[in-house]
Amino acid sequence: MTTLPQTPRTELPDRLCTWCKVLMKKRLVGGNRFIHYTCPKCIFQHTSRLAQKV
Repeated sequence: MTTLPQTPRTELPDRLCTWCKVLMKKRLVGGNRFIHYTCPKCIFQHTSRLAQKV
């Protein structure tokens, strides 16, 4: 199994909460393949696939 290189947290794309429009907290999950976002205000959650670098 190959591992993806570590992506610095500062290079992860920012996302605003759909409901509150505040900046969401972000962390890598799923073997560094997904970005998990959590709103600090309303606890709305979103996960998106991390784009692979070519």
